[in-house]
Amino acid sequence: MKNNLFFQVLFLLFVGAAYGQVTTSNIRGLVMDDQNLPLFGANIVAVHTPTGTKYGSITNEDGRFNLLNLRVGGPYKVEISYVGFKP
Repeated sequence: MKNNLFFQVLFLLFVGAAYGQVTTSNIRGLVMDDQNLPLFGANIVAVHTPTGTKYGSITNEDGRFNLLNLRVGGPYKVEISYVGFKP
C-alpha cells in the first residue's frame, strides 16, 4: 500500500511538471473602419510563415479579436477581411 501511494505521488509530480512546460502565444487587436467605428464580424487569419499553420478568429461587437494558442515565435502574416473592404 505504501509503495502504491509513492508511485501515485510520483506520477502526479511528473504530470504537473509536464503541464507546466506548455508555452503558447496570442495575438489580439482592434479592427476599426476609416470613421473609427468598430467592425463586428471581420475575419482575422494569421499564418505562421515557417510552417504554414493557420489560425483564425472573428471580431466581436467591439471590433476586438483574440487569437489564442499560437506557436511561439514567428513571423506571422496577419490578414483582415470584411465585406465591402479590401483585405
